[in-house]
Amino acid sequence: MRNIEFVLMMVVVCVLLGGCAKKLVKIDESWIQKPSKVKIVFTEPSIGSPKDLADDLPDFVDNFADWYKSQIEENLGRFSNGVRYSVEKVSRDLVTYEFSDMDGSNFKTPKMKMMDESADVYLVMDDLWIGRVVSEEPTCMTTGGFNGMATTTCAPDKFFTGRGRYAFFDAKTGTKLGYGDIESKVGYTFTVSRGDWIDVVRKTVNTMLEDTPIAK
Repeated sequence: MRNIEFVLMMVVVCVLLGGCAKKLVKIDESWIQKPSKVKIVFTEPSIGSPKDLADDLPDFVDNFADWYKSQIEENLGRFSNGVRYSVEKVSRDLVTYEFSDMDGSNFKTPKMKMMDESADVYLVMDDLWIGRVVSEEPTCMTTGGFNGMATTTCAPDKFFTGRGRYAFFDAKTGTKLGYGDIESKVGYTFTVSRGDWIDVVRKTVNTMLEDTPIAK
């Protein structure tokens, strides 16, 4: 019974925190020095929920990248200190892909075709997507069962989600320092709010920085 209660508790925690999923990230163990200057470049995000964008961020329907850039800038200081940042949206034509190892599998990582050597480290973000995701398999919770009949209720998991790929590079040598995927989730019931968009970008920045020397 205790094991069942623990599993149910973990299901609730995962739902409340926005989902529990395997995180795909790999950081070079030799990368231990915090950079003083980081250049962040990202390509235009795709929007999976245009109506939500129009409802929640009406001023940025035609220039969403400007809002996305401002949110990245706002959150960088939350997860690091002593680092200077510059953030820029770039054309996808300037980004190429290469394959890297991820747990024995080929993992596509984005890379800028040319990098400004005035920066110490480049963070390249591509294949960005933001929208609603509804799980195919519902989450079921059982209540009661001690003094009466147990009741099981099932409902699909609904997450407002940001996805993408990212990679860090030494700007002067072109050496890849780390890479991973982005899957930032915020649970919702019926509607999505402006706060959900903000939370998704905040979690995205935290996801990319937390396993690196930048966050120390």
